[in-house]
Amino acid sequence: MTTKNIRFHSLDKEDVPRMAEMENAAWGPLGAGADTIRRRLSLGHTMIAASIDSLVAGAICFVETNQDPHDTAKFPKTFSAYSSMARSEPALSLYVYNLGVRPEFRGTDIARRLLSELIEHGRRVGARWLVGDGRCPSYAGAQHDTPDKVLPDQRFRATIDDWHRTGVTPPVKSIIRDPLLRFYRRVLNCEFLHLAPGFLPEDASSGGYRVIFAVDVTQ
Repeated sequence: MTTKNIRFHSLDKEDVPRMAEMENAAWGPLGAGADTIRRRLSLGHTMIAASIDSLVAGAICFVETNQDPHDTAKFPKTFSAYSSMARSEPALSLYVYNLGVRPEFRGTDIARRLLSELIEHGRRVGARWLVGDGRCPSYAGAQHDTPDKVLPDQRFRATIDDWHRTGVTPPVKSIIRDPLLRFYRRVLNCEFLHLAPGFLPEDASSGGYRVIFAVDVTQ
């Protein structure tokens, strides 16, 4: 799939139907509907799309916040809370809750280019931390109603279960057995901060878990 005519731009209310179509294509039943997208925009969220003609091929969505991701006591405990924060100042962090790409555009450079747009935005507004809630579908493998193509990895599952049980962060090499977490580590050189159990129970592929990671864009 060619991406030479791609255009990166911020989404507004008029783009909501096209964004909702991308969410459904990228995430299946986990994707956000039009009402959720409108509510997030009303909270001051930023959504940067990669469009080809009128098609939203992918997007990255985040909110500027004055929170520090290393403060685990204050970090949102669920995806609903994480993706429903109101924009706050000064923008210490960008909390990213969606990096979605339509299946037919996976394997292209769209995801990397959206992350580059994110980094540029962070530096422009003076943020220090880019923060993500990393899915880990190797925990249980692809489910029938999601577009994942990831096989279950019992060693990775044991790593996550031990992390949850002990609270001890495992070695990076054990975390990046999961291909999505490996992608973020390779592209962003991110730091894995903490495990978030029960973050999104509906995400059976990830066992409801998220691995919270951060990147210092001032380095």
